[in-house]
Amino acid sequence: MGLFKRSKRSGRTNLKPTWRERRAAQRTERAEVKLRDTEQRIHDIADQVRSDIKRSA
Repeated sequence: MGLFKRSKRSGRTNLKPTWRERRAAQRTERAEVKLRDTEQRIHDIADQVRSDIKRSA
């Protein structure tokens, strides 16, 4: 009674990515950019705190 079908992915390696794969790649790229920005802000804040501590000491 085949209620669940398996997708046939074995021969698709030469085809363009599916819509879902493209969307996932876009989400991943946005997440990576956001992570880089967040890491940069963290480093900037840490540098500022270090300089404030040096000034107050």
